[in-house]
Amino acid sequence: MKSMGAFIKIHFKTHERLNDALGLSKNTINRWYNSNPKKFYMYLPELHKFSNEPMDDMIEMIKQRCDDVEAIQDKC
Repeated sequence: MKSMGAFIKIHFKTHERLNDALGLSKNTINRWYNSNPKKFYMYLPELHKFSNEPMDDMIEMIKQRCDDVEAIQDKC
């Protein structure tokens, strides 16, 4: 399974392009990625449509990013 970062790079190249694809404001994806990845669940249908990745894989990818962010925040 690929990481959230790899998913974004493969399918959108940058956080900015993913912002644009989802119609979000500047830096929204960066903010979610670094502090609140659970927000990506709201856009699962769109992420699936754009990437054609299996939904189960995308759910696991977001869960893993949530775990990573939690671990980083606990160390601060």
